[in-house]
Amino acid sequence: MVQGVLDASHPMRPLFLLPLLALFAVAGCAADVDAEDDPVRAGEEPLVTERQLTGSELPDKTIALTFDDGPGPRTAELADWLASHGIKAAFFINGRNVPGRQKMVDEVIKKGHLLGNHTQNHLDLTTLSRAKVIDEVEETDADIKKVQPNGPWVLRAPFGAWNGMVTREVNATAMKKYVGSVFWDMGGELTATSAADWDCWGKGLTVARCGALYLNEIHTRKHGIVLMHDSHSQTIDMVKQIVPQLIAQGYKFAPLATVPSVKRAIAGKAGGAITNDGCESATLGQSVAENVCVQSASDKKWYRCVDGEWAASTATDAKCTKRFPL
Repeated sequence: MVQGVLDASHPMRPLFLLPLLALFAVAGCAADVDAEDDPVRAGEEPLVTERQLTGSELPDKTIALTFDDGPGPRTAELADWLASHGIKAAFFINGRNVPGRQKMVDEVIKKGHLLGNHTQNHLDLTTLSRAKVIDEVEETDADIKKVQPNGPWVLRAPFGAWNGMVTREVNATAMKKYVGSVFWDMGGELTATSAADWDCWGKGLTVARCGALYLNEIHTRKHGIVLMHDSHSQTIDMVKQIVPQLIAQGYKFAPLATVPSVKRAIAGKAGGAITNDGCESATLGQSVAENVCVQSASDKKWYRCVDGEWAASTATDAKCTKRFPL
């Protein structure tokens, strides 16, 4: 999972950085339906650890589409369109956006997509009290289980902000059924060669230009979880432009629950392998004890469980009491 750089008081100002190994420079998710209200975190460099669920193990030319911050005004339209092309996506919803848009949520399920929990109010969970962390997950869970009562239960933390403390708090309640936090491999940062849809629209890029940047990043990375936001109308137009191109180029679209790291985590929860002790391993799909070392499937590097958090390690770390190489 991710240790982030966040400032809840100002959308453009980083606040803190936990010292783990950086993998992707990623900007945060939008928090509201309107582009001008997005509390984006520009210039962030979240740190990816063995706790993180990514799509790094997917085969080349295979991606999983995920959409955050809905339901939005055109979510049902997007769900219908994707289904008509044989694509099953994951929609990570904010519970506060559900009132008045229940039909949007119903359509996501009706068309075979997955609903994910993106919390109620899109707050940085690492800054909240235990009670508030649980409330944020639990309130949106109430909306999800009405229409998806048998799961699977997947969670994406706002801004990708997740740590061992939040994991332990969630796992100590009925919300322990959730796996996550589900991160992303593409769609997190707007650069000359990559895109983040919320930032595209905030900076006035055209749908065609933003789509071209998404395509470039997908072609460069070749596989993984793609982040977009169905809260923005331009995103729906962009998806309709780039998906046919990807299909023509031989890309396959994997349901999120089949992404290897997510699939292992779901199986681990079902089998009781993930507990509130030690550290959760995305590579193993289970928890490990203190000082156990794992070579991450995400970045091939070694991590050691230290005080409930994953710390950078090496293949020769003498403190490792047990090793799990790839």
